[in-house]
Amino acid sequence: MKKLLDFKAHDGEIEDIACSPGNKVVTVGQDFRCCVWEADQLLSELQWNENLPNIPDKVYKYRACRFGKVEDQKDALCLYTVQTPYKRERRPPPCYLTKWDGLRFLPLVTRPCGNEVISCLSVSDCGKFLGLGTVTGSVAIYISFSLQRLYYVEEAHGIVVTDVAFLPESHKGRALRGDNETALLSVAVDSRCKLHLVPNRRTFPVWLVLLICFLSVVFMVVLLQHTFPGLL
Repeated sequence: MKKLLDFKAHDGEIEDIACSPGNKVVTVGQDFRCCVWEADQLLSELQWNENLPNIPDKVYKYRACRFGKVEDQKDALCLYTVQTPYKRERRPPPCYLTKWDGLRFLPLVTRPCGNEVISCLSVSDCGKFLGLGTVTGSVAIYISFSLQRLYYVEEAHGIVVTDVAFLPESHKGRALRGDNETALLSVAVDSRCKLHLVPNRRTFPVWLVLLICFLSVVFMVVLLQHTFPGLL
């Protein structure tokens, strides 16, 4: 528990900190900055909206940051950040999720994630899922690869969700998860802890899909031959 570094990273309050396996640290603050550090040396400042010219600077601030593994890619790493509107408006603009290359820190995908202000972010141990909590008590789970929403419960809590966490990919964690694809815990200011389960999605083997396609083509040929004799 010995302090190694102590340096000024941001002006004002720091919203979140994430550490990578490669000894790099990412910090986000209320000064609109997202910084990548190695020890106390600033490596770069991330610009999530550089490919989105319709979104000017200082309209959004960074709210959270987390590193995550990439499924089936042992040495790959991704960084995920959440951007929320700086000002509260009567018709709130959407929040945004951004996925970054966790080694070169280049933006890969940015997608809107609803109009509820995001309060917390979590990444599953396998890196496949993202968990989000909102200031209005809602909870959502996203697929990290495409940033598409997989699960959503509006106002799962009566007030601000303060943290979300996936069950670990351990033997005990898988036993608690059961036959579900993933499980997320959420806690909020209402002093409640809730468990969110996502059932396994049904999948079909490739051979079955190919067989269905083949039978469909044969059926169309027979139908055309019967309807228009001599056409084929």
